Amino acid sequence: MDIAKFISQFFYRIRYWLLWGTLFVTGLTIYFTQFLPYSYTVDSSLYAGVTNATTIDGTSVNYMTINSTFDNLIGIAKSRGTLSKVSVRLLANSLTYGEEWKDNHHIQAKHYRQLLQTTPPEVLALVDRKDANKTLSNLTAYRKEEASNFVYSMFNRPVPFYGADALSEVLVKRSGNSDILDITYTSADPGITQKTVVILIDELLKAYDILRFKSTNDVIAYFEEQVRLAKMKLTEEEDKLMHYSVQERVINYDEETRALAITRYGVEDRLEDVNRTYESALAMRQMLEDKMDIRAKIIRDNTNLLAQLDRVSTLNQNIMEQEIFVSEKARANSNHLQRQKEALKKAESNISNISDNLNELSFTKEGVGVQAMVDEWLAALINETKSAAELKVMRERQKDIFDQYSHMSPIGTQVTRMQRAIGIAEDNYRNQIRGLSEANLRLKNIQMTNANLQTVSDPDYPLTDNGRKRSLYIIIAFLGSIIFISSYFLLIEILDRTLRDPVRSKHLTGLPVIAAFNGTSNLKFRGFLKACNRTAAAYCCRKLNRYLQSGRPAIINLLSVEAGEGKSFLAGYFSNYWRTEGLKVRIVKNGVDFESRTPNYVNAQELSDFWAKNEAEQMPDIILVEYPAISEASIPLATLQKADANLLIANAARLWRDSDDAAIAPIKETIADSPLFLYLNNADREVVESYTGELPPKTPIHSFFSRLSQLGLTAKKAAIK
Repeated sequence: MDIAKFISQFFYRIRYWLLWGTLFVTGLTIYFTQFLPYSYTVDSSLYAGVTNATTIDGTSVNYMTINSTFDNLIGIAKSRGTLSKVSVRLLANSLTYGEEWKDNHHIQAKHYRQLLQTTPPEVLALVDRKDANKTLSNLTAYRKEEASNFVYSMFNRPVPFYGADALSEVLVKRSGNSDILDITYTSADPGITQKTVVILIDELLKAYDILRFKSTNDVIAYFEEQVRLAKMKLTEEEDKLMHYSVQERVINYDEETRALAITRYGVEDRLEDVNRTYESALAMRQMLEDKMDIRAKIIRDNTNLLAQLDRVSTLNQNIMEQEIFVSEKARANSNHLQRQKEALKKAESNISNISDNLNELSFTKEGVGVQAMVDEWLAALINETKSAAELKVMRERQKDIFDQYSHMSPIGTQVTRMQRAIGIAEDNYRNQIRGLSEANLRLKNIQMTNANLQTVSDPDYPLTDNGRKRSLYIIIAFLGSIIFISSYFLLIEILDRTLRDPVRSKHLTGLPVIAAFNGTSNLKFRGFLKACNRTAAAYCCRKLNRYLQSGRPAIINLLSVEAGEGKSFLAGYFSNYWRTEGLKVRIVKNGVDFESRTPNYVNAQELSDFWAKNEAEQMPDIILVEYPAISEASIPLATLQKADANLLIANAARLWRDSDDAAIAPIKETIADSPLFLYLNNADREVVESYTGELPPKTPIHSFFSRLSQLGLTAKKAAIK
């Protein structure tokens, strides 16, 4: 309850500070908040599609990738590079579509007029009122990183709507753990607010696509170029092999060399057979010619026979060449070859018929039949001729095969080199295609994880403002002033060492406070000042009546630490009150009735040692002794101990120093058994009323607040009959 009473009295004491201070601060707030600008908020949402995204192989995106993606999106949106592009586009949009005296969905007229006032003429000349993109191109080309450049300075200076500080107020955050990215922006112009969010989203998507896909696209472009070069190299090597094969007349080197080897061995075997046939036919012919002697020579020299032999030789050579160089199927289907074989048979038959014309040579000289020998000789001659022709053809074929060996041997080395180069080029081509495929796969994964980045909630044009929150500012000012004033005075209440009130005075001095006195400083109630002082003096005198003695004067000492604390002033009011009660009061003053700088005073043991009553005076009932200030003169402590009561008069508005404690410490020790009270002079009206009750004038309002300060919450002023 003491705490509650302290609080109520504390607020009652500072009531005027609370009232006028709060009214002053609140009034200023009411005045200045009328100039607050309106604010408009535009909200938009982007769906990132990262949480539920999957890659081509079906694996989910991990948690780190999700957080990194959202951090990247927010970082890109808040970066100076993105905001710089937004600033230029927003400036171009405002300059293009703004109207001086009419609000539109791009910019309000007042803000457009402000923009025109700050825009130099050379920049206004760049504005195309029909095409914002053309204006943007002109402003972008005009922009330079110079302090004097208008476009550059608009972003890098604290300019509303277009400056970096204003655009950094755009709030970009992830909505919980969802895939939604919320974008919120508030400014004083509804059109600029909407366009800012629209342009920011567009620049965010562009910047994110560039940053997210640039590296992958660069890799894809690199591999595409490498694939193109590898393909060109492979084609070049293949063409080189093709041209070399055409040049050297090689279709399939391995098969051709294998076939050439087979042909060689076949030709050699056949050459051996033909040679053996030729040798045997030659030996047979020579043996028969030896037996036939001149007759064989005659037959051999026969012109017709020679002609037919030549024809047999020619036909046999042609047939042999065709059989060697033409395939078996071609031989079976060749009519020319069949005709030549028939002509060969006919030539052989003609040779056989030659013997019919040689009838005169029927017998040899030895009597042997010549006809049979001639037939054998002709057969041997035909075989010899045929074998000679075949032998010639086979030797030419063998020579041709050897020539082909000489031709094919270096071709093999070159073909191997070219095939090896083709293999290397082909491997490189495959590796580049593999790298291109992997890069395309990575690009597709990125597209799958980011393809859903799109606007869910478009930034709409705000039709109503947010309210200027004027009422909130006024309430904050009102409550803040109350809290500040209360805190300020509470801090003073805790730290202040001014006597001021009974509780603080008792805590600082260690002396009980008997009463308090108004003094003369209260101008508000100066018409009732004497009445209040008489009331306060009467209260104190009634408290001191208990120390009055019968049969002898009661001695009451008036002390003060410093001079000028009102001892004489209070003594006069005390004397006047007691006289109204029929008591005789004698005031003994320093400098009038005694001197403080005499040995009698300094060494006094009782009052009579330094002051004696005049014999003509009547014996007083009360003697009020005004001692000099404790800080200026000595106080005979023995006289204080023998007094009936001691009052230490102190100005309630004074600072109680440590030196004051040291000054009254000897007095407190010496007169431990005698009453020593603290009397507050020049105290506040509320302090005096805490002893005397309500002082005049007793107005209803004052009575009400006085009851509240004493926690008389349900008290009523009513007379009881």
